[in-house]
Amino acid sequence: MDTNQTALLITAIASVALGMIVWQRMPDRVWNRLFAIHATGGGLWTFLNFLIMSSDTPATAELWLRLTHPLVAMVICTCVDFAWTFPERAEFVDSRRRITLYAIGALFGSVAFAPGLIESIVLQPGAVAVVDVEYGATFVPFALFTVFALAYADFVLLRKAMVLRGVQRVQVIYVLAGLAGSHIVAIVTILVIPVVWGTTAYSGWGAGGYVITLAGMSYAIAKHRLMRPQAGLRRLGGAAVAVAVVLGIAHLSLGFVNTHVAREEAQTLLLGAGIVLGILFIAVQARLHQALEGSGSAERSVAATHERSATHVLRTLDARELLDFLARTLVEHMDVTRAVVYLRSDDGDDFVPRAWRTHNGSDPEIGVPDLAAANPLISTIAAEIEGGTNPAPLSLDTVRRFSSLGEARLLGREFDQLGVQLIAPMIWEEQLIGLVAVGPKESGDMYDEEDYAFSSHMALQASLALNNARLYAESLQLKDFLESILREMDNAVVVTNTDFEVVVFNNAAERLFGIPVEEATGAHLDVLPPGVANCIRATLSSARVLSNQHTFVRRSDDRAVPVACSVSPLLAEGAVSGGAIAVVSDLTLTRELERERREAERLSLIRVIAAGMAHEIRNPLVAIRTFTELAPDRMDDPEFRTTFLTVAQQEIDRIDKLVGDLMSLSKPADAVVEPVPIDLICKQVVSSVSGITEARSINMTLETAELSGLPMGDAARIHQAILNLVTNALDEEPEDGTVRLTTTEAIDAEGNAVVVIRVFNAASYVEPAQLENIFRPFYSRKERGTGLGLAICQTIVEEHGGEISVASTPGSGTEFSIRLPLNRVTAAATPAGEATL
Repeated sequence: MDTNQTALLITAIASVALGMIVWQRMPDRVWNRLFAIHATGGGLWTFLNFLIMSSDTPATAELWLRLTHPLVAMVICTCVDFAWTFPERAEFVDSRRRITLYAIGALFGSVAFAPGLIESIVLQPGAVAVVDVEYGATFVPFALFTVFALAYADFVLLRKAMVLRGVQRVQVIYVLAGLAGSHIVAIVTILVIPVVWGTTAYSGWGAGGYVITLAGMSYAIAKHRLMRPQAGLRRLGGAAVAVAVVLGIAHLSLGFVNTHVAREEAQTLLLGAGIVLGILFIAVQARLHQALEGSGSAERSVAATHERSATHVLRTLDARELLDFLARTLVEHMDVTRAVVYLRSDDGDDFVPRAWRTHNGSDPEIGVPDLAAANPLISTIAAEIEGGTNPAPLSLDTVRRFSSLGEARLLGREFDQLGVQLIAPMIWEEQLIGLVAVGPKESGDMYDEEDYAFSSHMALQASLALNNARLYAESLQLKDFLESILREMDNAVVVTNTDFEVVVFNNAAERLFGIPVEEATGAHLDVLPPGVANCIRATLSSARVLSNQHTFVRRSDDRAVPVACSVSPLLAEGAVSGGAIAVVSDLTLTRELERERREAERLSLIRVIAAGMAHEIRNPLVAIRTFTELAPDRMDDPEFRTTFLTVAQQEIDRIDKLVGDLMSLSKPADAVVEPVPIDLICKQVVSSVSGITEARSINMTLETAELSGLPMGDAARIHQAILNLVTNALDEEPEDGTVRLTTTEAIDAEGNAVVVIRVFNAASYVEPAQLENIFRPFYSRKERGTGLGLAICQTIVEEHGGEISVASTPGSGTEFSIRLPLNRVTAAATPAGEATL
């Protein structure tokens, strides 16, 4: 099998395989089906030419030769049919015209059975097999049919190339170029040479040359992104020139080697020369490609434009300006009729046009409707995003060429309604947030790879920029909100950095401190009042929170204003302090309100005490007055005198006790200030009530704890407070009851050590409504109580900086708790406490 036969066999196999591949890619399209039939017919025609050249006898060669004519007629008819339907999405041509076409093809294909088709066949065996065929007169109509049919197909495609725009025109141009090239080869080898020179030695190349048509068709149908014809011609021309240059150099080199180099050395030299020529071909082809493409300056200019546009988009923080720039850039750079930028609405149901631009400056708002989220175009893009892919721009050209017929009709209708041909998605965090839609090219050209890449790149950059703009707007809104809060706050706010410089100073601080904001901002911490500055300095030094520190601010009129300063550290990089924030409150009004409250409470207490005193003193006086009124008449009665003296003495004692309690209630707080031995006092209280506990069989227990210090104050008054609580507990307990006195050390909310003195009895219960009143003077649950005992206890405890509380649970008992602050003293101070008792 010679080289020609091998080439024909490979061509036949490649043609059939190419037809099957294109058909399987989109079986429902008429283009692909026609191409599959056309390519299969061309492959069979090429295979028959292989059989002709491989024949052993003229009869066998004549059989294969006659079978080629029906195949050629079928190939020609499918070529014309393809020209009719391609590249529109028409699924059929008028059936009568199609039937007529194939009927004519069958008529001329039947020439294969005409007896006068072939006059003689001569086989010329040799290194290259040659079959010389002499055709008869019957061959002339078939030749004319072939020439006119192929010319008609070329004419149809040429007319479409002049009418269509965009990628459809480019598709037709590639098909037309493939047809024209193979037609020239086929007509010259199959018709012209046999008719003019009377030999068919080159007829096999006509079938082999038809691969040029198949290459053009398959490229136009199946290639996802078509190259512009101008670029294709430039590259083909550059490759041809590079081959010519290299072959010329190779010819000269080979002549030089054969003339001047010995045969033994020539083989090695030719091998090296082949490697050098291969490298030379690559270099020459690259240099020619660069020269034909404008020396790379255009590409660099486009890349620079892309970079400038993307940089501008990312630097734009105003969303409206960003979208306007995006629409304008797409129109100017891609030379399209219009560009519209859609963003998803807040409710997510629609995509609303936010910016648009037209090439001619007409009103762009006309014909720019909202897009529903259920729109087929959006659904198609969203499906790709949900599939985990980063979708490429969706174009009308791609839909027409690669989508199923039903999907192409649906999506094509949506493209037409919008007046656009390409949609690039705007994606953020795998969510479709917007769309960039552009119309057709103003020049009618197709979108190229640069356009797809540019639109996709700009859409993705705009997505990032929109998110940046949103975050920037939110930060500005938050900043304005915080500044508004600072302006309207009644409390002074001061923020300092780690260099002790004031960085925030609000209007309230200016009013409180009498320092202008401009003067304080950026100044050293010492510009602030000393008390406030010391609090901030302490927090900056220790990173501790200082709460409600009371100090004074000296005003310009030498008036001291009481303030409360709370300082918190600002954390940066974990636990490292980044400064401090101080909130300073003017306590003038608070102090005044507290004074008024205390005055009101004092007046209320005076009224309560006055009413209680009047009630408590009136009862004894009534009894004494009664006896006094009866005395003139019954003074001589010994029994009356005895009773009168007894009652008068009891009532006077009662008044005396009441006055004593009142004196205890009003005794000055600073009467005695010395360490108070709590454990010793508790033991003395238990000893004082031992007679009562023994008489009533009450279980009285004492539990004391070792203290780290002693409270300071008047030991006698503390003894009185504890004794009052224990006596009340004993009064509430029945026989065989339980009273418990305990002392423990604890830490209060501010971190200071305190002693907790608890008096518990198991039998009593104080209702919640009574808990608020039990410490009020003259409020008593006892039948003959004055209601001053607990009031005295509270007064004594508060005099010593402590607090008293009560907790009562039904069935469990009642517990009074006294908390007194501890002073860190040594045990040597205890005897002083004992001496006070």
